[in-house]
Amino acid sequence: MANVDIASVIARSCWFSGIETSELSGLVASARIRNLVRGSFVYSAGEVTTDIYCLISGRLRLGMTSALGQEFSVTDIEPDSWFGEPALSSDSARLLDAAVIEDSVVLEIPRQTVLELAESAPRLYKNLFAAQVDTNRQIVELLAGMLFYPLRARLAGRLLQLIELHGEEADGGIYVKTKLSQNDFARLSLGSRQRINKIFREWHDQGIVVMKGDQYVIRDLPALQQEIELSDL
Repeated sequence: MANVDIASVIARSCWFSGIETSELSGLVASARIRNLVRGSFVYSAGEVTTDIYCLISGRLRLGMTSALGQEFSVTDIEPDSWFGEPALSSDSARLLDAAVIEDSVVLEIPRQTVLELAESAPRLYKNLFAAQVDTNRQIVELLAGMLFYPLRARLAGRLLQLIELHGEEADGGIYVKTKLSQNDFARLSLGSRQRINKIFREWHDQGIVVMKGDQYVIRDLPALQQEIELSDL
């Protein structure tokens, strides 16, 4: 990507909200741009890194792989999202892979520069605390889904999340404007591709979710929402 406006990317981050533009100049000066190809990694589990990151374009996935090769995707990172903040407080190895799902452009800033800013602008700590609380809430919701909800409800929940991020109403339905395979949904929902395929076929027959080209289209949003509600009974 050419001509990334680094100052604007940093200024609109919730991490740096309320901090004077002049104080952000150190971050701008130290920021680097990385172009990453699909199949590579921003970092891998077990690696020690000392940077924080923002996705400028493309798509990344935070996930983990077991010793037996089983994969579980925690979440997909979308443009304008910041991540990697544990490096600000610890030299511990990364617990998750940050995999490049689509060719991506990533902005990275060294930890030391961020910590120097925090000394002069302590509001940064408040911002990071608020962001971490939100992240923890999402993790708890994810764990609750894995522990207490059947696969059908977990898959419905993932689709509803995607609607919030990428949904676009058109032609009598809600189009999910991002490309995900059934293998992707299997990793995101902690199920097998075969079971995911069966659920999607059933939803297709019921007129809940259909495919148009390579996009999922939700035809009956209340019915999809009910898949989760029925699991609470």
